[in-house]
Amino acid sequence: MNGLLEERAERVREAFNLKPDAQLLAPDAIEPELSHQLAEQLARFNIEWHIIPSADAAPMDDAYMARFYGMAPRGFKSPREHQPSYHDVLVNGHSKHQGQVIGIETTQKPKYLPGNRQFYGTLYGFDATIDPFTFYIGRSGMTNATRYNHNYLSLREFIRVVTEDWRARRLMPQGYRLTICPPAIFNLIGKLFHNEWSETETLELGFYRDSEGNATCYAVGSNAPKDFSYINEVELETDWTLLGFRIALVPENL
Repeated sequence: MNGLLEERAERVREAFNLKPDAQLLAPDAIEPELSHQLAEQLARFNIEWHIIPSADAAPMDDAYMARFYGMAPRGFKSPREHQPSYHDVLVNGHSKHQGQVIGIETTQKPKYLPGNRQFYGTLYGFDATIDPFTFYIGRSGMTNATRYNHNYLSLREFIRVVTEDWRARRLMPQGYRLTICPPAIFNLIGKLFHNEWSETETLELGFYRDSEGNATCYAVGSNAPKDFSYINEVELETDWTLLGFRIALVPENL
């Protein structure tokens, strides 16, 4: 475990009131093999590595939910029509990532202004060149050049384009795949490490993948500064208009 990852792990232990030697990793966890050069290259895309604490160390119980979803929507624990509750969606989805080492893109999420011309990388989002994924947004056919107003198919194409290029350039750590940041990880990392994500009213996409490889999409975000409780399933094409996204690197088998 490198120094930066251990520093962040120690912060997680402090946040959950765990002993300094508390084990955060699951027995089957893999750690990315990052040479100095690869780490530097991924850092240009604002990839930051974190240990997501195991279910034994930080169970998603009532105390967890009270802390991390303090402004959750009404009916958070109530089953939806033909769908599980948002509480259960998060618990079930997050169980795959607990105890794993995950790479999270930390690029600043901008405010959203009419006209859909805001770019990731700064709070106000005027400069497209600061978004490290601008090149891939163009290559994947996202014609508005921003991370907003897309759909599931365009996001899948974006993931395919980045994945192919990173594998060809040997930027993809062995044993990992690229996806859209999962909802509970967005909440956890935002709450503990990146409160600045809550400084804008912009919502983002979160994915949870099923056994067939298909993703259910959720809008995630903040109800107030330092809050990351908002979650709502994306069902209609119009729901995508104001949604941005950030990527994550997760173990291939998840």
